Amino acid sequence: MNIIFDFDGTLIDSKERLFKLFSFLVSESELNFEDYWTLKKQGIGHAEILEKQFNYQSNAIQEFQIKWHQEIEKNYWINYDTPIFGVEDKLISLFENHQLHLVTARQSYEKAVKQIKALRWDRYFKSILVTKQEIEKSQLILENIEIKKEDWILGDTGKDILTGKTLQINTAAVLTGFLSEEKLKSYNPDIIIDSVANFMI
Repeated sequence: MNIIFDFDGTLIDSKERLFKLFSFLVSESELNFEDYWTLKKQGIGHAEILEKQFNYQSNAIQEFQIKWHQEIEKNYWINYDTPIFGVEDKLISLFENHQLHLVTARQSYEKAVKQIKALRWDRYFKSILVTKQEIEKSQLILENIEIKKEDWILGDTGKDILTGKTLQINTAAVLTGFLSEEKLKSYNPDIIIDSVANFMI
């Protein structure tokens, strides 16, 4: 069986990285960590936050988005990421009987692999696939993995669930990432679990 994992918010906690970068780029922001993630977990994107909370106009929002993409995968910010508790033990147990794959929408393949190797998780994955934000996850998976209907995809976003539905495989939404349980329910995943550590098959 193939088990496909998203990375940010699914295997690693990137919330601090995203909040710190937002605060850096929007120096006038007085949102604290909880305020920021209350908005994000409702599915509210940066453009709406900037417009409604800070009265940004379209050119300023565009400038923010450009700077965000330039900065988000730099080592300084990546260093704020931490492994989600229990994930490595779960990878070890699943690795014994299944083919594990990691699929992420990161921009840089090299930086993603470097981070995974630093965690020493590369030994658990048969493949590490990075969209480079140039290709849909579903297409990337189909080009690299022989999918069967009993396979699983685990992720923390609606896009991950929709990817699984496109591939016609099982979907598991995790609550360790960027959306609330209520928001994830709207995508109708097969299961919703607190964490990858709670995944059972």
